[in-house]
Amino acid sequence: MKFNFRVSPNYRSPLSTQQIMFELTLCILVVLGFSLTYYYIELGFEYFLHALLMILTSVGVATLVEVIWAWVFKKNILEYLNTSFPWVTGLLMVSMMGVNKPLYAMVIGAIAAILVAKLIFGGFGHNIFNPAGIGRVVVVLSFGGSIVKSFPDVITGATSQQVMEKFGWVITDPAMVKTYLDQFGGLLNFFLGWYTGALGETSFFLLLLVGLYLGFRKIFDWKVPVVYIGTLFVLATLTMFVQGMGWWYPFFFIASGGAMFGAIFMLTDPVTSPTSTTGRIIFALGAAFLTYIIRVKSNLPEGVIRSILFMNMMTPLIDQITDGQVFRDFKKNMLSIGVVAVLVLATSGLISTLLKYNEPFVEPEEPVVVITLGGPISIFEVKSPTRATVGEPSVNAGLTTFRVVSDGYGMIESDHDPKEPNVIDVVINTETRTIESVSFFEFKDTKGIGDKANDPIFLSQFAGLSIDDATISVDTVTGATFSSESVARAVNAAILALK
Repeated sequence: MKFNFRVSPNYRSPLSTQQIMFELTLCILVVLGFSLTYYYIELGFEYFLHALLMILTSVGVATLVEVIWAWVFKKNILEYLNTSFPWVTGLLMVSMMGVNKPLYAMVIGAIAAILVAKLIFGGFGHNIFNPAGIGRVVVVLSFGGSIVKSFPDVITGATSQQVMEKFGWVITDPAMVKTYLDQFGGLLNFFLGWYTGALGETSFFLLLLVGLYLGFRKIFDWKVPVVYIGTLFVLATLTMFVQGMGWWYPFFFIASGGAMFGAIFMLTDPVTSPTSTTGRIIFALGAAFLTYIIRVKSNLPEGVIRSILFMNMMTPLIDQITDGQVFRDFKKNMLSIGVVAVLVLATSGLISTLLKYNEPFVEPEEPVVVITLGGPISIFEVKSPTRATVGEPSVNAGLTTFRVVSDGYGMIESDHDPKEPNVIDVVINTETRTIESVSFFEFKDTKGIGDKANDPIFLSQFAGLSIDDATISVDTVTGATFSSESVARAVNAAILALK
């Protein structure tokens, strides 16, 4: 009789599942605690509070969904939770979220992660996709475009990945490199993580320390994150040489975005990754390659979670290819890894040659209006055949404001459309008998020409003039004579109305 043996689908560890999940929970909390500290110190209590509420909402909803599930199917709730660990999924999902996400998005993401990606597949240990990854994707796809508008009090700027995507993932000018890195605190700060980003993804150094601890404790297979991060570094280095960039590029590539977080907490999930060592290495190689492709050639700035979810789908196939005795099939396994590595390098090298630097778009500045004052014009001797109508004045603490409708160029030029008069506010100090200020309430003359008369240089001439002088003269604006006269006429009409 012939017996067939398969590699066990369980990762071998002297620790119990409860102990593993307990230590994993503590490690995630350490990472989130770092982020909460940053928001409290740098951005204030409002940001800290919202980040904390996001964490509590994600964990609370994830746990509540499993409690309801256990109650519906008449399971012992405490025993069920002790073997399902919904809070880990909630913590992982919120760790991949920016602080600008509304709480209702956390609710929907947690429900999708637990109910759709986990429970309907049979619960803990039976899910095909990483539940936290599914929750994150649901939130981004459902609320990515409206998040800031729906929660205007908590806003963050563009992430480092989003900005780099606008450059086409290529920056060769050293000055531009410095400008880009400096807005996030420099390259060193990408490793330290003291900048705004996803709650659990910013600090490369802290995630590295957490990864070393988890690997030392044999809570995950250390080869998976090493292969993933190492492959990303190699692919970015290849791009660096092809495009003529500096060594900052590969270090930035692994330190920014969610690469380290994904390597430590997402790729190492034993349920959704291959069971054999060879399979896990191929799994990590494939995820790194897809992350690289999504980053540099798609319109999505980050590719870690999408690449992991795609490789989750490939896990059964990888298991089928790599299944067998490890020592007997050593050469076959090494050949499989070598073939995948060569394909990854060759394809990435080709893609590197296709990358092009994109000149960042800069909003054009408003044209500078040059004000040139011409000859003087007497307010009481405005000659153009137009009129001014004074409305009811308003009085406040010795200041009388007249709103005057005064014809300008728009009323006397036959081809001007629409034909509407200017509306000008004239403020007179009745105690000192001087003009306090003159300003346009509505400007209806030609934009770019007549609106030179709406410049402070011209209007400031009226301030301080005595209304009791026999003649009051100001300089007109060259090229905007009719508009200048429109203002002078309004001032004259206000003075006459006061007297």
